[in-house]
Amino acid sequence: MESERLSYSIISRFDVRFIEDLFSYDIVRKFYVLRSDHAQSMSLFVDYMVTAHDNGISLIYKSSLRNGTPIGIIGGEVQQDYNGDVAWNIAYAFLPEYWNRGYATEALIAFSNEIKQYTIPKAFLDISEENTNSEKVAQKAGFLRIHNMAHIDPEHPELKVLFHWEKKLHSYRDYYFSIGVSAYKQKQYREAENYFMQALEEEYEGSPNTDALCYSNMGIACSSYGNYEKAFQCLKKAQNLGLTNPSIEKELLWLKINKGLG
Repeated sequence: MESERLSYSIISRFDVRFIEDLFSYDIVRKFYVLRSDHAQSMSLFVDYMVTAHDNGISLIYKSSLRNGTPIGIIGGEVQQDYNGDVAWNIAYAFLPEYWNRGYATEALIAFSNEIKQYTIPKAFLDISEENTNSEKVAQKAGFLRIHNMAHIDPEHPELKVLFHWEKKLHSYRDYYFSIGVSAYKQKQYREAENYFMQALEEEYEGSPNTDALCYSNMGIACSSYGNYEKAFQCLKKAQNLGLTNPSIEKELLWLKINKGLG
């Protein structure tokens, strides 16, 4: 991950001293809320970040100037948002002496681009109404405030109202299609069928995963677990929508010869 003025490296246990310096500022701690145990031990906080990354549930970078000087962190964890949708929950913190220079915006844009490779549909930030600087950063990075989503953290009422900001990264069609492919590769054929159906139900929005492609993959998944009638129907729908390839033709021929379909 790179950007114009900054370089980025995955947080490691060697970064404890920098994290201690970063969170020694009250203004940083105010808006980047730490768990109580992490607030007491930066070593524990860094260990949590490293372990979460190793387990594949988060991605957290140290942001540095081109001369190697670390100035902040930015990262996110994959979790459910208020609607129950899978999304990246993003947070960042920078040394106060580097505020108002565009570094946070640059890092947020770079991170948003980096996480697009994972096909998670969206990312979000929860920003205190007092944190006008972060609101400007979110706007410049392409996030939109969702006006009907705001809450108060009962453990941190000093933050007042937290507003929800979102940025769309992928369509939900692409997301469901992707995990359908993953399920199929793991031979979870019924689950794959359901994911391809969910993909089909999402808006097209110019996705490369067309209705025809969804039907085609659904048909192959159905055939793989023995639902031959539905497999035939799905594959024919794919053909009727203009998709034809050797895999579809081969499967339809097999269904005709072995199952008398068609």
